[in-house]
Amino acid sequence: MIALTIDGKAVSVAEGTNLVEAAAKLGIEIPTYCYHPGLTVVGQCRICFVEVEGMPRLVTGCSTLAQEGMAVLTSSERVRDARAAVMEFLLENHPLDCPVCDQAGECGLQDYSVEHGLDTTHMVDERRTYPGFERRMIGPHVVQNQNRCIHCTKCIRFTTEISETADLTMKSRGNHSYIDTFDGRPFDNAWSACAADVCPVGALTVKEFRFRARVWHLEETASVCPGCSIGCNILLGHLDGVVHRFVPRKNLEINGWWMCDYGRFLADGLNDREVDRPLLRGDAGDRAVAWPNALSQLADELKNAPKPVVVASANLTNEALFALKRNLVDGAHMEVVVPIHEGHPRRMKNGSGEWIESVDAHPNSEGVRQLGLATVDGAALEAYFRDGTGPFLVLDAHAHPWLASKAAAAAVEGGFVAVLARTRTPLADAATMVLPAASWAETEGTYTSTTGHVQLARRALAPAGQARPAWEIVFGLALALGLEQERTVSPHILFAEMAAEVAAFSGMTWGELTSGDPPAIHREVSDVG
Repeated sequence: MIALTIDGKAVSVAEGTNLVEAAAKLGIEIPTYCYHPGLTVVGQCRICFVEVEGMPRLVTGCSTLAQEGMAVLTSSERVRDARAAVMEFLLENHPLDCPVCDQAGECGLQDYSVEHGLDTTHMVDERRTYPGFERRMIGPHVVQNQNRCIHCTKCIRFTTEISETADLTMKSRGNHSYIDTFDGRPFDNAWSACAADVCPVGALTVKEFRFRARVWHLEETASVCPGCSIGCNILLGHLDGVVHRFVPRKNLEINGWWMCDYGRFLADGLNDREVDRPLLRGDAGDRAVAWPNALSQLADELKNAPKPVVVASANLTNEALFALKRNLVDGAHMEVVVPIHEGHPRRMKNGSGEWIESVDAHPNSEGVRQLGLATVDGAALEAYFRDGTGPFLVLDAHAHPWLASKAAAAAVEGGFVAVLARTRTPLADAATMVLPAASWAETEGTYTSTTGHVQLARRALAPAGQARPAWEIVFGLALALGLEQERTVSPHILFAEMAAEVAAFSGMTWGELTSGDPPAIHREVSDVG
């Protein structure tokens, strides 16, 4: 470890730590534009100037490594004057369009101009503009406003070093240089929106979020991406009961600072709801029923049948799957299967620059395996419906693509089937009973990534209408079946019971999941295999 002082405060850091990161350990923010901890250091924006005792000139904090005994000043008069000069040059050509810029509220230029800039400007020349490069779609998701660019090159370095696609480049020279796609090809890699994440100003923004909400109004909830088995950490941004965006949340072991476009744009789908109350279907049409009556009738159908089939889902939380296994598998000896869909191969680069490959299209297939539930592929799932007599209970209408098909609806024709759903599908339309399921944003619980991380996704919103999370529905069904007693239950309680009963979760506590950054428990998958 290296000992140094920053603004008179002592700190010890690992060898190779730069002054920006060393100061951050003391809660001292050194402003940066071109620096990002996940990208190479270029030291070109110069806003991170600091004064080091014994050095004749100011140095850039991002490219200067901490040295033993170093004494650093981050807010001396020399530093303040230099930063003010840098800010003046950066603002020379920047448009004064903060009120209509979608980056407002999370713009580094806006924030640092107040903290480190001048009250006036010495510039009298006309501002540089880039006709034809304003509000330009450079790919399916990213909008370019080149007039706002401060040439930090973070977007270029992202595509070169992280996505390894080299989509973006700098063209022309000097004051006329600008960001463009390489050879004019569309900016369409699988992680393109991350280039907008690293942009410190409004030069690159995401089409799907533009002008939907001001970021200072958004509430953000720590969650996990539902897109695949990797388990990228995210912040779920929501306002007035509407989910507006997913953005990546730092986790060096899993997703670094990044997330793929596929996972990011699952956010909008969480606002879809077509099923908001329990429904029974009969010759007279749909009939709304109260939850107790629905669960009581479902329990009667299941316990009076010789061979009911329960289709669970690798999209459900560990707590829901644990309640299911303990009650319906171990308690009632029902056949419970979990369909696994390989899906489109996805990958993510972690904070060490290593690629992590997805195993399948589900966020909790590893949790399914650790809990000892039976998994099936698409062909076996079809066989269960084709050869079974029912009744069927489907705990997730989107547990497998086949369940959302017309073939699934035809397979259950004439039999009893109950489906948990948010939106209408052919199977939900054909079901005898439809129960409203909470969305990802309306459910709290843990998921186990295929890298062995047990991670907590917090509930962002109260369930809409009469929707309930799967763990609550499973527990209510167990009560109706006489397998559980009336008691207080929650994801917190179910997790503690799971940790006491299931070897893979032994010794884990809810407190471990709700503390730390990021909050997660990691065990090698082979350790619990």
